[in-house]
Amino acid sequence: MVGNHNFAHIELPVDDVSKAKEFYEKVFDWEVTIETGFEDYAFFRESEDGIGGAFQKAEKMLNEEMIIYISTDDIGKTFEKIIAAGGEIIQEKTKISDEYGFYGKFKDSCGNILGLWTRN
Repeated sequence: MVGNHNFAHIELPVDDVSKAKEFYEKVFDWEVTIETGFEDYAFFRESEDGIGGAFQKAEKMLNEEMIIYISTDDIGKTFEKIIAAGGEIIQEKTKISDEYGFYGKFKDSCGNILGLWTRN
């Protein structure tokens, strides 16, 4: 068995969270929640059992990039594998909250920046 390494969370930079909410609800019927407890951050879910993510207000669109988070059972062990495969750690394991778990960011061997997420 390969393990649980599915996409867990996608973060899309936007210049206006309300505008993004309106667009994605209209176009894709996503459920978007602005009242998240995090300033300038709106969670979305594209389906009941599909992956979700968030719109994050950004001053610039970071070259129109987005951060895709991959779920893992152990960020530390996954970071070890990333380094061994030629990647680089960009942000160490960081607690989001008791409710939302932890995340970290890495650069893959091609220079793409992605994130890891775990509940624990």
